Amino acid sequence: MISGMDRRQLEYFLAIVESGGVTRAAHHLHVTQPTISAGLRALEKELGGALFERAGGRLILTPAGTALVDPARRVLRDFEAASETVDHVLGLRGGYLDIGAVPALAVGWLTPVLAGYRQDHPDVSIRVFTDADGRAIADGVRSGRFQVGLTVDKPFDTGFTSTVVGEQRVRALLPPGFRAPPEPIPVEELAEMDLVTLYQGRSTSRRWLEAELGKRGLSPRIRIELGSVEGVAPLVASGAGYALWWTPMDPATSGACVLHPLNPDLRRPIYLTVREGPAPPSTLAFLRAVHTVSEGADSGGKG
Repeated sequence: MISGMDRRQLEYFLAIVESGGVTRAAHHLHVTQPTISAGLRALEKELGGALFERAGGRLILTPAGTALVDPARRVLRDFEAASETVDHVLGLRGGYLDIGAVPALAVGWLTPVLAGYRQDHPDVSIRVFTDADGRAIADGVRSGRFQVGLTVDKPFDTGFTSTVVGEQRVRALLPPGFRAPPEPIPVEELAEMDLVTLYQGRSTSRRWLEAELGKRGLSPRIRIELGSVEGVAPLVASGAGYALWWTPMDPATSGACVLHPLNPDLRRPIYLTVREGPAPPSTLAFLRAVHTVSEGADSGGKG
């Protein structure tokens, strides 16, 4: 079915899906609105049915359109991988890399990986998309939206290759100037401190803390709850309380805050997921960058 379609038609179709309208899709692709509309009509004619219907001024996918989204993304990803591979053989540069990552990895662990990758491959464009739901990231890898997925839960669906590339450890993120003891802070002491945290359903570390304190007949003193991780560090820096933070952490994020270990310790693996099959050079280069950073972390840990 897809073999008879034009690649540009699929690009137009996905641009409408992701932007919600023909005008925005045309702006995003730097083409005229009639060009997008003509491409969509040709695609619908090729398939023999409507892909969108209008509702409240927006284009909504029909069942046929919904069924086309994932195959269209896979076709475009495969085409891009083939094109990029040829460019690589010919000695050309460029390409792009779309990464899906949970926020706790995007704001810390990923930073040195991207820095090293950009230094070695300055002409590759990178986009990082965050989602707290690891299953949504796995779905993005499967559909072709992401070339790489970074999660803390291993995807169990088929069609993936998942590798453990590191680990994270929970630390107490404390206000600037906090005088922490030389030894790890016992979790029971946290029950007497004001906590800045995410909503329970969005925070593995919060659920762990509640379970650990519950064993001791205690509960955390939650003072501020947030829906996203971006506001946590600034609030701790202002003295609003402490937070639980997964390391490694970007120093630019923590600022003057104090990171301190806890007793007991909590760790979790970092999973890198890609689709099975040949990967484009930009993805392979990213895997090498991850390996380099992981080796450096292992060497530092042994010292």
